[in-house]
Amino acid sequence: MLVNLKLVPMPNTEKPALQIDRWLFIGGPLLALVAGYVNVILLMSFSVPVSHVTGSLAHLALDGAKHDANHFRMAASVALAFLLGAALTGFCTEGQMFQHRRRYGVVVIVQGLVFWMAAHFLAEGSWLAVPAAAFGCGMQNALATSYRGLNLRTTHMTGIVTDIGVLLGLRARGQQIGLWRLGLLSLIFAGYLLGTFLGVLVGERAMSLALFLPAGACLLGGVGYLALFHQPRFRTTQ
Repeated sequence: MLVNLKLVPMPNTEKPALQIDRWLFIGGPLLALVAGYVNVILLMSFSVPVSHVTGSLAHLALDGAKHDANHFRMAASVALAFLLGAALTGFCTEGQMFQHRRRYGVVVIVQGLVFWMAAHFLAEGSWLAVPAAAFGCGMQNALATSYRGLNLRTTHMTGIVTDIGVLLGLRARGQQIGLWRLGLLSLIFAGYLLGTFLGVLVGERAMSLALFLPAGACLLGGVGYLALFHQPRFRTTQ
């Protein structure tokens, strides 16, 4: 009696290699550099941070206690403008998960226009440069807030430093953390830090024109993103 034996292929149980979007390692640090630069320029000009809200909330209490109406107005405008900027990005991008969208380029172009407006206000010595810059930073910070479970922020470093510390602690316990996570966060931190140094260098030499540089960079970056978006290879790794 003959028995036909059929070889049944074993299912492939190996997990596919994780594809990490390499463009995130370029865009994230560059956006952080812009934010660090802009924040330093406004700190040097008006002594108000614009790339995050925490400091402005503290200023509200201090300025209210000192009855400093002008500084109180600037601090309040930062919080409100940052909120509105983030809301505009949320409306345009329709999601917090990082995924290549054409609207990212549009948002960065609008951010560049807002920074250009802030640059004009700064050149005129107007305090309106403060809320305009904060609005642009709010737009940027809301571009993409999550990627493969990793929280992303490019306008302030508190969360970035916290996550780096957590990952280092987990690594010290022998847990696998995904070195790409540590690398991406470190690059974003380095980009922001570099932006602060560049801001000081430019601000000391040409303060009235300093914001035109990040404005132009965002405009070019947004246009470049839209051009790359139509390239098939650009969207293969998500």
